Amino acid sequence: MNNMLESIKGTWGKLSRPMQIGVGIFVLGIFISLVLLALFSRTDYQVLFSGLGPEDAGAVVNALQDRGTPYRLADNGTTILVPEDQVFETRIALATSGLPTGGIVGFEIFNSTRLGETEADRQLRFQWALQGELTRTIRQINEVADARIHIVLPKRSLFIQESQAATASVLLQLRPGAQLNKSQVRAIANLVSSSVEGLSPDNVTIVDTRGTVLNAPGLSEFGGHNVADRFELQWLYEQQLETSIVAMLERIYGFGNVVARVNANLDFAQMEEYSEVYTPINRGEGLVRSTQSYEETYRGTSTGAGGVPGVDANVPGYVFGDQGTGTTEWQRSEGTTNYELNRTETRSLSLPGQVTNLSVSVWINGDLTPAQLSSVEESVSRATGLKLARGDSIYVTSVPFETSPFLTDSFVTDVTAGVPLVWVLVLIVLLVVVIFAFIVWRQRASKEEEVPLAAGLDIIVGDDDELPARELTPEELEMAGIRKNIQKLAKEKPDELALLMRTWLADE
Repeated sequence: MNNMLESIKGTWGKLSRPMQIGVGIFVLGIFISLVLLALFSRTDYQVLFSGLGPEDAGAVVNALQDRGTPYRLADNGTTILVPEDQVFETRIALATSGLPTGGIVGFEIFNSTRLGETEADRQLRFQWALQGELTRTIRQINEVADARIHIVLPKRSLFIQESQAATASVLLQLRPGAQLNKSQVRAIANLVSSSVEGLSPDNVTIVDTRGTVLNAPGLSEFGGHNVADRFELQWLYEQQLETSIVAMLERIYGFGNVVARVNANLDFAQMEEYSEVYTPINRGEGLVRSTQSYEETYRGTSTGAGGVPGVDANVPGYVFGDQGTGTTEWQRSEGTTNYELNRTETRSLSLPGQVTNLSVSVWINGDLTPAQLSSVEESVSRATGLKLARGDSIYVTSVPFETSPFLTDSFVTDVTAGVPLVWVLVLIVLLVVVIFAFIVWRQRASKEEEVPLAAGLDIIVGDDDELPARELTPEELEMAGIRKNIQKLAKEKPDELALLMRTWLADE
C-alpha cells in the first residue's frame, strides 16, 4: 500500500501543472456523476397497505411475488411498501382480486360451489358471509377502526310458541380518541337488525373493546325510548325553561339577580285507544237504511151452497133451483223500515313526552313588594305554560343575595348597567398594567437624573493624578487652580455643591 501511494505521488509530481488540473477536473466529474446517478436512480418506496394482519400480509406478498412487483416490509410485517410509481396500479390490481380482505369473507364465498354440500353447510356459509358483509359496512364509519359481528339464527319451528327470536352481538374497536354518540349506536343496531331476518334492534348487543356496553337487550329500552334519553330529554326541557325564565327577568332586574329552578315530569308512555259507542234511536227518527212494503187486494163473485140434500142432488145433469150467488172483496198491506244504527268510533293516540306536572321556583335579589311578586308569578306562569288545574305549582320570592368579596358595589352596578363581565375584567387588567408601567417609568427617570449628576460631580471633582505630566500653559494652570478649589469645596461641603448642580440643571 505504501509503495502504491509512493508511486502515485511520484507520478503526480512528474505531471505538469495543466495536466494536474485536468486530472483533478476529470476525477471530480466522475465523482459528481456517480453521486447524481445514485440520487436519481434510487427508487422511492411508498406505503401500499398498512396495519395488515398476518393472513392479509401473507396474501398480499404472494400476490406481489406472482406479479413480479418489488416490495419491502416495515413495522414488523404489518406495512408493505412498493415503488412509488407502482402504488396506485398495484393497489387497484389487488383490490380487483379482493385483497386485502381484512380476515373477512363476504358473499364472494358463494362464487365457488362445493360438491356434497348439505343445506346445513350452506346455511352456515350464508351466516358467515352475512357477518362479513355487515363487518365491512360498519367499518365504513369514521370512528370505527375494526368490528366483529356474531349472529345467532335459531332453528325454525312449526309451533309459534317454540320459535325464538334472532340475536346479534357487535364488538367495535374505535379509533384513538374517537367516541360514538347515541344516534350512531342506534344506527348500527338498526343496520344489523334490518339485514337479518327476524332480528329486532332490541336484541342487538353492542360493546366496544374497552368493555363499555353501548346497547343491550332490556338495558335501556322501555316504551320505545331509551332510559338515558328520557332523563336527558327531561333535563334539557328543564334547562330550557330555566334559561328562558332567567333571560326574561334579568332584562328587568339585572344580570345575576335572578335564580330559577324547574322540575318537570314528562310522560313517555305511548298509548293508543279505540272505542265504538252504539246509541239507540228514537221511534220514527234516524237515517232510513231500507224500506219494504207489501199490499194485496182481492175482488170476485162466489156461489153459495144450495139444493136438497140426498141422492137427487148428486145425480149428474140434474138442475136444482134456488142456487144463490155473491160478491167477495178483501185487502191486506204490510210495510218494513230498517234504520241505521247510531255508532261513534273514536281513535286516540297519545305521543310520549307530554308534560304531566311542572314546578317552578324563582328567587330575585332585593326586596320586592307583594304586587311585584304577583306580577312576576303571573309572567312566569304564562311564559312556561303552567296549568294550576293540572297540579302545577309556582313559588316566587325576593331575598338579598350574598355578595362575593371580590365583587364590590360599583362592580355590580357596572355589570347590571349592561357592560359584559369580560370587558370589565379586561379594563381592570389594563388599568393595573398602565399603573405598573407608570411606576416603572418614574423609577427609571429618577435613576437617570441621579446618574448624570453623580457623573458630573466625579468629573468636576476628579483626581490630581489625572493632570498631564507635561508643562501646562497659563490657561491650563488657571483651570487647574479652579479645579482644585472646586475639589476642596466638594470635599468640605458636598451637599451644598450637589444642590448647586441641581439648580444649574433645572435652569438649563
